Amino acid sequence: MLQMLNQTNKDLMQHEENTLEQCLYYFLAGESAKKLARLNIPHPIASIPPNYVSQQPVTINFAQFTLQHFELNEHLKDISIHGYLELNWHDDRLVWSQDTWKKNKLVVHSFHHVWVPLLGSQNPENHLKNGDAFEIRKVETTNQGNVTAKVAFSLRTFCDDTDFENYPNDVYKCCFSFEPQQDREVIQFTSSGLPIFTDPKNFRDYGWGVSGTVPESFDDPSEIAQLGFCLNLKRAHSSLKVELAIPLFITTVLFLLPPLFGSVKIQIYIKMFVMGLQFVTLLIFSIRMAPFLGSTSATPKPVRYLEVALVFNLISITTSIVLFCCMQVKRTLPPWGRVTQFANFINGFLGVLHITGIEDINLEKYDEQVAQTSYQKDWNNVFRAAHAVFMAAISAIVIFVYIVYCL
Repeated sequence: MLQMLNQTNKDLMQHEENTLEQCLYYFLAGESAKKLARLNIPHPIASIPPNYVSQQPVTINFAQFTLQHFELNEHLKDISIHGYLELNWHDDRLVWSQDTWKKNKLVVHSFHHVWVPLLGSQNPENHLKNGDAFEIRKVETTNQGNVTAKVAFSLRTFCDDTDFENYPNDVYKCCFSFEPQQDREVIQFTSSGLPIFTDPKNFRDYGWGVSGTVPESFDDPSEIAQLGFCLNLKRAHSSLKVELAIPLFITTVLFLLPPLFGSVKIQIYIKMFVMGLQFVTLLIFSIRMAPFLGSTSATPKPVRYLEVALVFNLISITTSIVLFCCMQVKRTLPPWGRVTQFANFINGFLGVLHITGIEDINLEKYDEQVAQTSYQKDWNNVFRAAHAVFMAAISAIVIFVYIVYCL
């Protein structure tokens, strides 16, 4: 075969190319067996790592990660990813003369013919990820001994869901790691520093925004080589955000409307109706989010806002009922003069909200039946002003909480 290569410069046919590759491989395998004959190791080019005798580290470089598909289970908080990665390392047993063999690259059709690193994503003591799989698809080497392999992978891990309080803008952080499963004492990992790529032909995001960290190696001379990376998945469902935002906005606006109706009694009825809407919304949200509650103890911000709004609505109703009852008590002594002036100032400032209600109508009937020495109207103005101040404070707090949790 070598004589034919030296006698002709023509391109080889396909079957001749295959024959040449087989000849080259068995030549390299024979040379390797001669060098290690004293060790009595069968087929050393495939069974032992490079630098086996010298015990020098073999550096495995992770050149590129490509993600093709992922499956996220929000109920169990785990994720499965599928894709492929490119590895390269140096093997001095796969070095040959290009001038002699007229070939600078050798395709290894079976990875059992050369040494390749056996990868895994768990150590022998950990059996939580027993669904992981690696499959070497293609191995090539140059005449300088630089080996390149393409490895298909299927990995599974559990995600960190501590960001669930930001639902529906929460982020799942899912981290993966690799370890050598054989020859662990002589293998080192390095990374090219490239980010994780997605396959434009096969990748689908399924309504999630996917971003990843740059794979990094964690080599410690006293520990096993490791390489890790993380995927961050953020919800990209705009319809889900609208589904949660509209009920919160409507209940907030309705909560702020009662003071416009003037009469404290009417305000109480409206607030009770709004409280019913808030409670129903809270139940619907709880049912909507319950399947996604995992190990985290965080409460989603929409639910937390509804809890706060319900509490302040209850405080508002209680305050209105107490002040309304105070307005029904007949009084013959006047309030303190400064209190009356302050109440008149507030009622004048909030004149747009000062609408004659059932309290004033009852007061007019009462004034016709009692002596002119009654100071009931002044007291009602004081209670009405106090009610306006309390409602303004509660409304301001609810608006602030809405901005913090919902915007």
